[in-house]
Amino acid sequence: MEKLQMVLHTRFTSLILLLLISCSDSNRATQSVPPTPIITYTPGEIVSDIDGRIQYYVGNTPVIITVPHDGEETPSTIPERNVGELKRAENTLGIAEYFYNSFIGNGATGLYPHIIINNINRSKLDPDTSPQIGAQNEYALSYFTRYHNYIQVAVDSTNTNFGVGILVNLSGHSNDDNDFIELGYLLSKNDLDGSDSLIDNMSYKSSLNAISNLSDSNFSEIVRGFDSIGKKMMDLNCCKPIYYTFDVTPSIQYPSPQSENYNSGGYTVSKYTSSVDSNISGVEFVTPFNGHRDNPYGYIALGRMLLESVDHLFFLSTGISLMGD
Repeated sequence: MEKLQMVLHTRFTSLILLLLISCSDSNRATQSVPPTPIITYTPGEIVSDIDGRIQYYVGNTPVIITVPHDGEETPSTIPERNVGELKRAENTLGIAEYFYNSFIGNGATGLYPHIIINNINRSKLDPDTSPQIGAQNEYALSYFTRYHNYIQVAVDSTNTNFGVGILVNLSGHSNDDNDFIELGYLLSKNDLDGSDSLIDNMSYKSSLNAISNLSDSNFSEIVRGFDSIGKKMMDLNCCKPIYYTFDVTPSIQYPSPQSENYNSGGYTVSKYTSSVDSNISGVEFVTPFNGHRDNPYGYIALGRMLLESVDHLFFLSTGISLMGD
């Protein structure tokens, strides 16, 4: 996926859209393919302003990918941050690239996920934490605001067209000794240490509440059962010439996180999914570097397997295929 620089000053205009999803008596979406929304940006184009430091790959499907921590640029107008995590999540952008390429290459012509990218180094800007911590001067705050404005455009488009969507925030482990992919749903390790019957009553506090409300499955099935992203990802292997398999938690095999530093979900996932009336479900997708993002074959596999796994959850829960299959 090329990093195109498009010299566009953007306004966030209202979206002219129609809600085309109907629901059955069970409140489950009955539509098997997504509609084609009419939006003010062109799906597939890349929107930014002149410096290209925050980019929005315009989508027209109910999936949003955010990449907050893989930026390399260090503008002199932004000081070094003096609080919070500063480590770059290297090659999380690679995961997004191959998610995107696999999505648009599956034969569903004209369908695109929304992708929002921060190209500024985390030592100077972290849009995945509060502005007080992540943006420590007015220049940093302007980029922080632009990043979240683009996310909001994607959220608004998704809400209006599909009634439910899924946001995946790509982040990395701060602890290099953790070899698990962690899926964060705003449920703590203590929550996930509990029984399925306890977890079945936790949908309201999780980032999967919107999808859960449309599903016929128990909530524990969505989190770590047969419907889950974790279960699907652990069933997959990808891709030539090196076939990867990954350990994932929560999943059927690993229902509770192994690490005491489990990342249950950060600022972005919480901001767009935690309100009780939100139509967006969210996943914190936390990957190790070693054996995962340390070479192109690894992050190619992660991007492709993430796409299949998210589509698996979304289809089983809502009846809608993200890619129009």
